[in-house]
Amino acid sequence: MEFDEMKKVWDAQNNQPVYNIDEKALLDRIQSKMDIVLRATSISEWCLILINLIVGIVLLNRDPFRSGNIFLSIEAGWMFLVVVYLAINRSRRIKASRQFDRSVRGDLDHSISLLDYQMRISQIVSWNLLPLGLIMIGAGWESGKLWKVSLVILISFSLALYVTRAGYRSNKKRKRILLELKEKLDADI
Repeated sequence: MEFDEMKKVWDAQNNQPVYNIDEKALLDRIQSKMDIVLRATSISEWCLILINLIVGIVLLNRDPFRSGNIFLSIEAGWMFLVVVYLAINRSRRIKASRQFDRSVRGDLDHSISLLDYQMRISQIVSWNLLPLGLIMIGAGWESGKLWKVSLVILISFSLALYVTRAGYRSNKKRKRILLELKEKLDADI
């Protein structure tokens, strides 16, 4: 090969990108992550709505007005407010999800948005334990079963706090991974 031919080959190789991004594989990966987050978000929303609704109905069926324990009525009312809050937020989340375009960047932004929402719900559930615990302690005090109620609160709320915190940490880790992927995409463009 002569020098001119070698120079042409060299120049042709230098003008090609060092690596190519397989956009289909990247889009599939992002969509699978988004599907996992979307499914987890929907399941957690429905579980929280159903649990609060069922507990509120059970508390009202115990007829707190006849027993004179006003704290059971307050607890049921609080549970129903949580159901309304969760249903409104679910509706807003679904409406907001329609604003993302169906591209690599749009699906990535949608996944990050879902993780933000899921982390916010985890924090709200954690903080919701405080008023629920106080109301339950009031109900136990009024009924004369403070120690039994306090033990149930300690065990169940500790478990609930552990689960919500574990979910929060898991979502935080997923969000960090997606943000790193977004930074890499931004650097390549």
